[in-house]
Amino acid sequence: MLLADVARITSGLTVRERLDASFSGVLAIQMADLSINRDLDVRSMARVPSPHPRYMVSRGDVLLRSRGHATTAWAVPDDLPEPAIAVLPLFIIRPSTDIYDPDFLAWWLNQQNAQTHLRRAAQGQSIQMVSKTALESVPLHLPPLAQQRLIAKASHLATREAQLMHRLAECQHTLRRSQLITAAALPGQNHTKAP
Repeated sequence: MLLADVARITSGLTVRERLDASFSGVLAIQMADLSINRDLDVRSMARVPSPHPRYMVSRGDVLLRSRGHATTAWAVPDDLPEPAIAVLPLFIIRPSTDIYDPDFLAWWLNQQNAQTHLRRAAQGQSIQMVSKTALESVPLHLPPLAQQRLIAKASHLATREAQLMHRLAECQHTLRRSQLITAAALPGQNHTKAP
């Protein structure tokens, strides 16, 4: 089975001018806004004045960064705080069937086999770009829906665990450094002889 068998793929909105954050308009999701390991930071996102219905994203959609070295995929969350559109060079992957879970699909597209397929098909000398055709031809294996959800959930928990372990290591390092600085400053511990 190929991705094109279960989803429709469209490109994001083409924007010719620089987008800025403002108080009005619709959220514009750009490549820099997406990360596998963090949620969208709506406060820093740019906006576009009109909604452009064709490019609106919602739960069930998966966005893919089609340019650069990281062709990462990201599932649009249930709790997207307000309407948003996707901006080129993001691809919008919309389900044409109900046999896959969007979080599982994003996970699958971020795995080595799919990433290798996309890298081999990428075009361009200095900046690699994945075409719609290459994305449509990604091989896809779909276990039963319940298993897809378990895999996506386990992946999410593993990512969260790694984030917490990294944070714990940073806190331990800060604590040790603070303890050493305190120990160095204790009175009576200075062995330097006075002149």
